[in-house]
Amino acid sequence: MAIKAPPYNLSLALLSVLFISLAQLAMKWGMSQLNLHFSSLSELWLQQQWGLLFSAIYHYLLAVIFGLGCYGLSMCCWVMALRHLPLSLAYPLLSLSYVLVYIAAVSLPWIDETFSGLKALGIVFILCGIALVVPSSKRKDKGD
Repeated sequence: MAIKAPPYNLSLALLSVLFISLAQLAMKWGMSQLNLHFSSLSELWLQQQWGLLFSAIYHYLLAVIFGLGCYGLSMCCWVMALRHLPLSLAYPLLSLSYVLVYIAAVSLPWIDETFSGLKALGIVFILCGIALVVPSSKRKDKGD
């Protein structure tokens, strides 16, 4: 009979999914804004107007730094969760980040992602896959 993982390990895995999703969204926004304003930022750089350059980009850089921090927190939670969760349960849960990021990206106006029926169908397939795998992992934990 397999040892049942404590519920906090599942919570750590889900927290990791949340952090990785936040990281991806923050990085997407921050980097896309830096790219969008690249020509004007380059001009400030060439003119050595450091104060104006910093004031123009600091909030974009904060989003990127926030995203990197969320990546780090996600990794910490993931390592702790993997200590006890079976891989057959942990990795399907990780695919929830694709679902969360897509839903947030099409819902949040500052990400500006367009909805696609084909992508939504892919999300449905991911959720169906998770629904198929997670119950079978629980049965194995109970010794069935």
